[in-house]
Amino acid sequence: MKQKILSLTLFLALFIITGPAFAAAHNVIFWYPGEAGTTVEAQPILDEFLEYVSGKLKTSKLSGKYFNTTDGGISFISGSKPTIGIISYSAWESTKTKFPNAVVWLATNPLPHGQKQETYELVSKGPLPAGSVAVYSSEPLSAEFIKDKLGFAVLKEFKAQQTPQILSKLKSIAEGTTSGVAILSPTEAVTFAKMSAQWTKSLRVIAKSKPVPTARVVLFGSLPSDATNLRQVLLDLRNDPEVKDILTELRLVGFSEP
Repeated sequence: MKQKILSLTLFLALFIITGPAFAAAHNVIFWYPGEAGTTVEAQPILDEFLEYVSGKLKTSKLSGKYFNTTDGGISFISGSKPTIGIISYSAWESTKTKFPNAVVWLATNPLPHGQKQETYELVSKGPLPAGSVAVYSSEPLSAEFIKDKLGFAVLKEFKAQQTPQILSKLKSIAEGTTSGVAILSPTEAVTFAKMSAQWTKSLRVIAKSKPVPTARVVLFGSLPSDATNLRQVLLDLRNDPEVKDILTELRLVGFSEP
């Protein structure tokens, strides 16, 4: 009897020690070209979020990284082969042909509206300048994306230019030291609307984009073994008070069907 008890004890100890090793590891990429923050700065909150989600799963362990450049994201996808990506709409539209097997799985519901569609805003100082116009944005938006996806018909001749300092560019447009207009992302539009600096009064929103999808949850690889559970965990996060602060740090209300 003692030998059986000892054998059972050893078995349980071995299971407890080695059990987590059987969890399948899945890489996740958070990919928002043009957004603020660096990969290093974002890591603590991503670790906290993915650890929380992993704790709700039975056989999957999630880990991941954030990238705010197009090249950084493509390099990570190529080298680390993530299973899942949470990808801005503009990044997904501009690169999805590189990933023919990837599919959209869920939608993000970002703050403050918590919906699965959102709009961009075109901001100018007075009427559009004559001739070709410089169009500044923090995201690397192509002319095709601006015309076809955002639907800014008011823009005829223009050159899209990415800028890492969109608020500084807005200020210089307002003060007349830079000629052009700016496209504000949904998050930037909310920030701009709350600003009270005197120079902001020289600018106005001259057009809003067509409603476009929010960042999407994309599957790159084969589904995790507990994919159904993972999907439900993500959908349930918006109603989970324990993760609300983490989601707020990620500027999310939660996730929904696409």
